Amino acid sequence: MKVLIIGADGQLGSDLLKIFKSSQNEVAGLSRGDVDISRSADAESAIKKIKPQIVINCAAIVDTERNELFPEEAFLVNSLGAFYVAKAAQTIGATVVYISTDYVFDGLKKYFTEKDTPNPLNVYGSSKLAGEYLTKIANPKNYIIRTSALFGKGKGPKGNFVSRLLDKARSGMEIKMVNDQFTSPTYTVDLAKTIQKIIRKKLPYGVYHITNQGSASWYGFGKEIIKLMKINSKIVGIKTDMSSSGIKRPMYSVLINHNLNQKKISLPSWQNSLARYLKEEDLI
Repeated sequence: MKVLIIGADGQLGSDLLKIFKSSQNEVAGLSRGDVDISRSADAESAIKKIKPQIVINCAAIVDTERNELFPEEAFLVNSLGAFYVAKAAQTIGATVVYISTDYVFDGLKKYFTEKDTPNPLNVYGSSKLAGEYLTKIANPKNYIIRTSALFGKGKGPKGNFVSRLLDKARSGMEIKMVNDQFTSPTYTVDLAKTIQKIIRKKLPYGVYHITNQGSASWYGFGKEIIKLMKINSKIVGIKTDMSSSGIKRPMYSVLINHNLNQKKISLPSWQNSLARYLKEEDLI
């Protein structure tokens, strides 16, 4: 199987590259420097040149604050870029996988399955939901993967939540974290393996939620990291309205992997995966 991963230098993309290569697939990875998916001609040229059977689109602007400040850029990459990638894949008969987010939901209930109606609260969630719709329009052979609160080795320019928190904890500074926003922390290795499993098993096209089992507030997630690392650092739980960010976020964005559960596919708990990640990174 020939697989193309767009956004291969990111947290998820770098793990997808390793997972697919380890299974003796023919794998190509492109970073933002290799292809600008916001340009239709670039996306089409790159995909037609490689001629993959599967295109996994991990390319996105995920910084929520940046998306709010520059909505045009957000929709150009997260939405139109998704359309261009999916359309180019369709022209060569390839399946497209689009990585989406829990932020497509409004957080007005405790958890969400694939059957729930999206209702994003901010630009990031809106741009990703538009990307879902445009991917479906462009290519009927599609998998829409919604996930949340990713942590993994490919840290990117700002690191991931775990690495940023550890930097603060080791500096001895007091850390304030919201304790009323709940999500499902997800290890990118587990996510990458599950995406590969969906493709290998040729599951029906459509939307799949993929997260580690369980949920936590960002405060609870942070407390577990500090506990596992045995760092003497003070984490203070605060309410959302006390945080410095004025961006509207869902209070509950816990995803239930209903469609995977129907296929008897499950992921480990987020606590188990966090401990594995820290050991694999030689942090504990």
